[in-house]
Amino acid sequence: MRRWIACFLTLLLCMAALPASAAEASAPSPWAENEVSEAISAGLVPEELRTDYQQDITREEFAHLAVQLCMVKFRYVGGPEQFVEDYRLYFHDREGNPAAAISAEFSDATTWGTAAAALGIVQGRGDGTFDPEGLITRQEAAAMVTRAYQAYSGQPELNIIGGGSAYENAPDWAAESIAWLEWWGFMKGDGKGDFMLQSHLTREQAILIFKRLSDWYTPTYGLVPYEEELSRTLFPEGGAFSLTEMVEESNNAGVLGIEADGTPSFWIVYGSGGRTQLWPILEELVPGMTGVEDLSVVNGTDLTFYVKAEDGARLFRLSFSCKTAGEMREVLTPQPALDGIGVTGFDGTHVFAAAEDGVAVYDMTGQKMFDLPPGTITWDGDTGIFRHDSADGVMYYTSEGQPLGQTPWFAATDFHIGQAVVQGEAGGSVSVIDSSGKVLSTLDSFGGTIADPTYDGGYGGDYVLLDKDGRHYLLNTTDGSLFGGEYLDVGPFEGTYIPVKTEEGWGFLDQFFQIAVSCQYLKVYPFRNMMAVVQQRDGTFSSVDTHGRDGTLGSSWTFLSGLNGQGRTLGIRPDEEGIPQTMLVSEFQLPVPLPGDITEYVLYGATAVRTADGKITLFGMSGTETLARLDLEGVWGTADGDIVLLKSDGRYYLYDPFG
Repeated sequence: MRRWIACFLTLLLCMAALPASAAEASAPSPWAENEVSEAISAGLVPEELRTDYQQDITREEFAHLAVQLCMVKFRYVGGPEQFVEDYRLYFHDREGNPAAAISAEFSDATTWGTAAAALGIVQGRGDGTFDPEGLITRQEAAAMVTRAYQAYSGQPELNIIGGGSAYENAPDWAAESIAWLEWWGFMKGDGKGDFMLQSHLTREQAILIFKRLSDWYTPTYGLVPYEEELSRTLFPEGGAFSLTEMVEESNNAGVLGIEADGTPSFWIVYGSGGRTQLWPILEELVPGMTGVEDLSVVNGTDLTFYVKAEDGARLFRLSFSCKTAGEMREVLTPQPALDGIGVTGFDGTHVFAAAEDGVAVYDMTGQKMFDLPPGTITWDGDTGIFRHDSADGVMYYTSEGQPLGQTPWFAATDFHIGQAVVQGEAGGSVSVIDSSGKVLSTLDSFGGTIADPTYDGGYGGDYVLLDKDGRHYLLNTTDGSLFGGEYLDVGPFEGTYIPVKTEEGWGFLDQFFQIAVSCQYLKVYPFRNMMAVVQQRDGTFSSVDTHGRDGTLGSSWTFLSGLNGQGRTLGIRPDEEGIPQTMLVSEFQLPVPLPGDITEYVLYGATAVRTADGKITLFGMSGTETLARLDLEGVWGTADGDIVLLKSDGRYYLYDPFG
């Protein structure tokens, strides 16, 4: 922590105040612009201090920044006088009595000086004055900054790991503060042993000190829960408010309650002082809305909540960083049109259900499109063609249910750029057809049989994987050539980096048919998003990039399935105690531990579905169980599609983890 703070915070806070000629500049200095902007966004900078950034800061302005910091860290959005009173009620002594406020009998008392004194941040000049217009010195600032930290952290003592101040001329009342700030890197001297005790600070230097202190420590509690404070905040003109439910994260809160006249209210309260009333917005979005319940915070950044309505519960997500309710995302939506349909599958666009003599295809409005014989159906949205796999072979159907051929093919691929490859019998010739069923060309299969439905392009043609003589080849359907004879085997191909096997093991070829990833692995999966899963010689799994370097998934996995289209996979890796731990893995995020065994899971996009002991549970990359409120009866989706179809209490829902 100390090293990170020191590297991040030393810039220019060791400087003395700028010359008077430079203090007239209104905008922040170039080196301070980004952090000043971040401090404003965090609500740390009062509006009256958002100018003349290079001007020397006064004692009153510094006190204002200090109290504002405390209010933001407590997610408090009222005024300073009431903040002091609520602060006293929140903090208690060992006997349970409210904390005593330090009185400020300044003859030149100001609002912020009085509040800062009551919090123990300032002590005045010692002659009964606060001197609000006086300029603050660096030694005074050091003492006030640490007292502000103690006020909102609840820490009575400073933890000085470094031992003490390196500045022998520091006064006793400031020495400890200077030592603490220097150790953590918030304020530094000039590097020559001089802290410049009597020099002044500019506004921008003061803002950066408090902003960095705010970044460094955030309390896990706040003063928002008080109903009287909420009433003052939400209804400043006077009005009662009864709190029914509230959740908080470090700087914000979601608040449910009832107004004096019985009107329900639902608010987002931001630590920076803003607030948004969501109830009337939700009433427009959700017909038949009857209530809101089950507020929760996901990943410390998003507020989630259920909206009860006549057609079922809906789940919404709203990021605390959003300042407009229009950025709400509906992640769980009832689908009443599907109620009563016996769903057996879902591909993100169509619903499949068991029919009396086969499979029925429905659209998302619940309208039955057509029936097909028993089998598995997949949809190609680019061509508008259904692929139907059954015991008799493979057939294609149009969106109206019209077959493209007379009889099923022995083997066939998916469509790619409007074309598919079909084969009438094992080892027989293959034909390329278009989305109307027209045969475009017929090619020799060299005695091979289509082994994988993947049909993809690149490397000077379109390729299909063939099984021949116990190994695989790639047939180039553009020129009819067979690739892979110079290798021991060839793996499934998805458009980039062909998997090949040599005597040394499996690796990948680049677009020039040169070894891009050395052939040293026991097993490889196709590249997805420029990353591939591989199995090492010792049997463990990891990932590699297109240059053969270690990928982002790390090593020591005893199992990894290949990456899906969302860059996610399931894996097993020992935990700190060496016990195998099931994980939901992403190339973009840290692995998420999951309960149970890997065989209990199916991965749909970014959602891991676990079925154990008759119970269905959903997990996401947040690492927590999702939709715990629903007693799930069924879940359907695809590996490469994020949207999942759910069934709960006889009703169907669409679930989109990303809204």
